[in-house]
Order: sequence, then structure tokens, then C-alpha cells
Amino acid sequence: MKKVVAIIPAYNEERRVGEIVRGARKHVDAVLVVDDGSSDRTAEVAEKAGAQVLRLPENRGTGYATRAGARQAMDSLKAGLLVFIDADGQHNPGDIPRLLARLGEGCGVVFTARRFSGTMPPVKRLGNWWLTLWTRLLSGVAITDSQSGFKAMTAGAFRKLRLKSDRYDTCSEIVFEVGRRKLGYCEVPIATLYPALTTRKGTSITDGAGIFLQLLRLRLGW
Repeated sequence: MKKVVAIIPAYNEERRVGEIVRGARKHVDAVLVVDDGSSDRTAEVAEKAGAQVLRLPENRGTGYATRAGARQAMDSLKAGLLVFIDADGQHNPGDIPRLLARLGEGCGVVFTARRFSGTMPPVKRLGNWWLTLWTRLLSGVAITDSQSGFKAMTAGAFRKLRLKSDRYDTCSEIVFEVGRRKLGYCEVPIATLYPALTTRKGTSITDGAGIFLQLLRLRLGW
């Protein structure tokens, strides 16, 4: 059987990363936390919870941390299946088996679609809808939530992606690359979880504008 590794990019998440690691460990063979230059105890808490930790010397962004974690998982941990999950409590690790089941059914990439509810701030719901709309239109990939960081894919599929984005726009870039490489994909619905701390982090309006510009660059091949 292929080894399953969960990859968790984390920046200053000492208060929540331990719970995510413990939850993910129940469903995968190994958990790798990429400490993206945190100034708090993120790495220490993750290790105590049972994760292996890749420490980056400075904050490089979630896109960079995602790529670094995937390389480490595939090259050092010999992962055949990769699960990406956020460290801030937005995702329920208990959903991991549902994503892995779809990989087993032949999907090379499994995206997740959040069921937007009142727990997600209205401005974030609007921003996500707007970015997903343009991602669909410009990439030709028919998904309903382009900005969810919770996804799974085979190592073979990840190796075909030509990812360059270092920050939040990596989610849209992955969608574009799935379309360009003509990879098989599917989508799994998940609950929307927005703990109080999460509402103060994540994609801002400025980040959203940057992601939209990146969408145009990707479409034009810049």
C-alpha cells in the first residue's frame, strides 16, 4: 500500500497545531508540519503531538511551505499519497478518509468544497465566491471552492504540477496546473469551520486582489 503523509504548513499556530496533528495521525502514516519561520512554539507543540517538523529559517508563505513539505514527504518519507490540511482549525482531520477514498477510486487530485455557513465571515464568503468564479472561468476547471487548502493527491500527480507561487495564490495555481496537465480530479464537500482565531487570520482583501492578479498572469502564461 502507498504511504500516506499529511502535510501541514504552519505559521505561529502553537495554539491549534497540536490538535490538528493528533487528529490527522489517526488517518495517515505520518504527519509533517512545515514550520514557516514561526516566532512562537509551533514546532515544539507539533513535535510533542507526534509530527515530524520541517523548520524553515524565515517566513516564506504557505505556497512555499506546501512545496517544501511535499518534497520532504516524497523524497525523505517516501510518500505515495499526500494530504494537505491547514493548521488553523478550518478543516476537520476526520474528513481525511473521505479524501483518500476518492483517490482510491481513481481521482489523481481531490479538492474540497466548504459548505459556506454563518460561521464564515461574510467578507470572506464573498471573496471566496469571487475568486472561485474567476478561477473556474480562467482555468476551465469546474470546482466550487478554489481557495480551500484541504486537498489530497497522489505523489505522481503532484510531481506533474509546475508550482511557483509562494503565498495564498498557490491554491488557484494548483487548480490551473491540474487543468493544464489534464489531471483527473474530483471534489468532496466538507463543513465550514471558522474558529474565532481563524477569522483574524487568512486571506485579506489585499491578498484577494493579489490572487486575482495572479489568476490573470496564469491565464496569460506570464
